Amino acid sequence: MRPDKPFIRFLFLILLILSVNSLFGQSSEKLSLVELLVTLEDKYGVSFNYLSEELSDVRVLAPQNVELKLDLKFLEQQLPLEFTFVTEKNISISYNRNLKCYTFLNANSLSPVSGVGIYQNTKILGESNGMGKVFVDSTFELSELKFYHPKYFNTRGAQTQSNAENCSIIYLFQEIQLDEILLQDYLTKGISLNTDNSIRIVPQEFGVLPGLINADVLHSLQYVPGIVNTDETIAQINVRGGTHDQNLVLWNGVRLYQTGHFFGMISAVNPLVNNTIDVYKNGSSAFFDEGVSSVINITSREHTLDYTTQFQLNFLSANASSFLELGDKSTLQLTARRSLTDVWQSPTYDRFTDKVFQNTEIEDLGLGNTNTITTEQSLQFYDASLQYQYSFDNNSTLHVDVLGIQNNLVFNEVLETNSQQKQNDFKQENFLLNLDYSFPWNATNSTHISLTSSFYKLDATNRSVSSNQVLNQLNQVTDLGLNLKNDHQLSEQFILNTGYQYKEVGVRNDNVVISPDVIQREKRVLTTHSAITELNYTSKNEKVMTRFGLRGKYYSEFDEVRIEPRFSFSYQMHSHWRWNILAEQKNQTLTQVIDQQQDFFGLEKRRWILADENNFPIINNLQYELGLNFNKKGWLFQGSIYHKQVESISSSSQGFQNQLEFLRLSGNYEVFGVELLAQKRVNQFIFWVNFSIMDNSYDFESFDPQQFANNFEIRQSSAFGISYDSDELKLSFGGRYFSGKPTTDIDLENPILSPQTNPSLNFLSPNEANLRDYFQLNFTGSYTFNLDTTALETGLSILNLLNSNTLTNQFFRLDESGSTVENIRVRNLELTPNLFLTYRF
Repeated sequence: MRPDKPFIRFLFLILLILSVNSLFGQSSEKLSLVELLVTLEDKYGVSFNYLSEELSDVRVLAPQNVELKLDLKFLEQQLPLEFTFVTEKNISISYNRNLKCYTFLNANSLSPVSGVGIYQNTKILGESNGMGKVFVDSTFELSELKFYHPKYFNTRGAQTQSNAENCSIIYLFQEIQLDEILLQDYLTKGISLNTDNSIRIVPQEFGVLPGLINADVLHSLQYVPGIVNTDETIAQINVRGGTHDQNLVLWNGVRLYQTGHFFGMISAVNPLVNNTIDVYKNGSSAFFDEGVSSVINITSREHTLDYTTQFQLNFLSANASSFLELGDKSTLQLTARRSLTDVWQSPTYDRFTDKVFQNTEIEDLGLGNTNTITTEQSLQFYDASLQYQYSFDNNSTLHVDVLGIQNNLVFNEVLETNSQQKQNDFKQENFLLNLDYSFPWNATNSTHISLTSSFYKLDATNRSVSSNQVLNQLNQVTDLGLNLKNDHQLSEQFILNTGYQYKEVGVRNDNVVISPDVIQREKRVLTTHSAITELNYTSKNEKVMTRFGLRGKYYSEFDEVRIEPRFSFSYQMHSHWRWNILAEQKNQTLTQVIDQQQDFFGLEKRRWILADENNFPIINNLQYELGLNFNKKGWLFQGSIYHKQVESISSSSQGFQNQLEFLRLSGNYEVFGVELLAQKRVNQFIFWVNFSIMDNSYDFESFDPQQFANNFEIRQSSAFGISYDSDELKLSFGGRYFSGKPTTDIDLENPILSPQTNPSLNFLSPNEANLRDYFQLNFTGSYTFNLDTTALETGLSILNLLNSNTLTNQFFRLDESGSTVENIRVRNLELTPNLFLTYRF
């Protein structure tokens, strides 16, 4: 079989990762500088002049011996050496032992931090090199110095002894303005609770969560209080009763429109990328636009792994990543992932396929009464990313981030009577690009500018084997943005952030039918200008932390201005107790709607649309929250009570499959909820349980009844788990429970109205009934074999350990004749194992 082009590209990228990593790898073993100089003299045909007694005891890391000037520069980074070319072949060496040396390390990863400026008052004395080192005059006392880096805290050093050979280490913490860590190891290692009640997830530091083979970015959220995915996919993450499109998902500042592979069964964000995920359910920064339910902010900047290259195989895909230091000031991170579904249809693939293709056209074709049409399907998914960073001499930093995501489905309809077949195609892709430049004006003021673009495309072509009809459907989003932000530290207590954002979004929707010919094309463009100001305050004793922001938005096409206040307040009333008050108001112009349940083969039936202020008004929310956290001796208790109101929603965005399915109504929904979590850490064990209750109801003024339960009302939900984490062994066992989602029954005595003329289902009141409660147990275990310079990790995950059988959705429809009622019952994922093997070096 001839390999496909994406597979060839995938292999090429893996080879590129290996070759570049080999080229830039460095040895960590030190050797005598004098002996190294003799080697360099022989290799390059040069002569070094120096005092042998001055360098006799000096040891250094060996350079790569690629080019003389590069090798000498590498040595100058380690020690205060100066190489002077007297002639082209004659080089003098001076070594200043009177300088003080400081090494700056990331406090979390212990990796060197370059570009740290050292100031005495407002005078800059130097900045750290690629090894995190800087050399300053010994006359300066450390207590007089201030260190500055745009991504780390401004830190003053304590008095310590230092010389050129023995560097003093200064640990820097990444810049976190009002989300300082309140609790490490929230639910598991690598998840933290911040003081503003947002949640930070660092997959590279991850322990394990039940059922996940690795740090699947979005699936991790299902164990967070207030977040539920009732259909078991991350294509529908419901935060406090909202729809998935009401979550603003960002990757390095760019909006991610395609969040899942395999139609939501796994995240589209590669788990081997160095990600940090911040989740805001309320009180988010004014610099975040849209997202009336939540903000899921994914950033991938700092490298925090002990190993720079990883390869992983599991029952679904092959995965690779590598972090490369290209020189003193630049780094490159590459990742690639490709499905193995066309090579081997594993048990995991079979279970996922059974789940995904329930109630779709692909499945229905094989279930017809005549059974003359069968289907053959092939599914592949890919993703690849490139992230480049360059640090300039003036402490400014350039980032270039690229991410490509693609899902391809091909299935053939085969007419068994004559073996005629036609091919159907489904493609979904998202391409993201970010150009980001930040520069400090001085120790208290810095500016950040970025250009972002996100291109999303969903394209499906349906060719009927029983007729000549062809249906092509297209949903396309073009999202372009310019972001400016200035951070000014007014004092030790106050930080003022101001900014401007320009956003232009275009959405295209096509429905083209051949035989008979019907063409529907629609394109909308919306331009938004936003001005932002935000004030952060931290008291000297850090008991009070507050953030107040205002976002003013002007919609050019509507000639309309809207103001969005955001507020976050945190008060530590006792050493173990902290109160939180959160509030926000947001507007959202992009939403997903369903025109027909079988659009795009019924797989990704939702399509993005833009607000037009007529049929689809701008959605807006208002949310308040009061929270309390207790943290002492390994115990954590967290509680929140909130009220959320979202107005101007469209009924077509809510996924109705009852009497409201074909209506286009504008309405609201209102949620009252409580979230609780209890957690205890005992040595290497973590025990946790969370519980949420909510009352979530619609209000459609032009419908009778006007108020009824929300489709995503989960009155009770909880998750629990036990995890064990050591250097080698990681185990996690736990589960999820939630009450059955609302459903609409029909009148069984008189199920069809007007059966002879215009048949329709006779529904009872909407969402008056509920499905059975959902319960699932999951398990994950892994073991790491730590070798001399490499590591091998292997493990197993099991979803639905008890193989429970529960409905996740139910609805009624008429068959093609209109005379028979069909009861469609969508069930949960069966017991699904997955094995993985990861090699790191």
